[in-house]
Amino acid sequence: MVLFYRSMSAPMMFEDRKGYANAERAAALAVGSVDPASVASERGVEYDAGASLFRIPSLGETVTVTYPEGVPGIEGRDLSGAAAVLALHYLVYRGEPLAKRGWLAYRDMPGARHFAAAFEEMAERRIAECFGSSPAGLVEAARLLGGVPGEPGDASAQIPAFPRVPLLVVLWGECEGVAGSSRILFLPSAPYYFHSEDLAALGGVVAERLAACVEG
Repeated sequence: MVLFYRSMSAPMMFEDRKGYANAERAAALAVGSVDPASVASERGVEYDAGASLFRIPSLGETVTVTYPEGVPGIEGRDLSGAAAVLALHYLVYRGEPLAKRGWLAYRDMPGARHFAAAFEEMAERRIAECFGSSPAGLVEAARLLGGVPGEPGDASAQIPAFPRVPLLVVLWGECEGVAGSSRILFLPSAPYYFHSEDLAALGGVVAERLAACVEG
């Protein structure tokens, strides 16, 4: 049985850096209580019974999570911080999907008002600053994360953050002295897999990875 795990405290990811470690410990314990085969089927991930670990496709890479210890890693090294918490929560969190259709803004997610300012600053504004002068660069960076071009905006890309949680990143470039802007959109099913705080952190991780594709 998949544990119903929630992080309902005050903004943890952005205001309390110790919160990462606390959230990771709690989620690791929750991983040890799940049925791995059921989780693998529901979440679209692989469970390797021989190696006792999950393999989670995420942003063009494969994150592993050991079972039952719940230790996240990638390419032979341990993960920490937001990326680790997100990988663990993806396996154990179960929320409520929205009864809506189409792509939705972050503000449409349940409880998003608590994290909206951080989401805009750490995710949407960073993408606009990085790609506003060259919208085509967003599509190229997204390809490196497994993304495909989208249709809205001056440039957009659908990026597979997790198997059941794609994001649509839309960019409007700079024009006649007006700064560029961006939006990160979610499907109505996203709150089933992640709490709104996690979705905000996910936006930050995606923005960081997109920027790294250019800066690196």
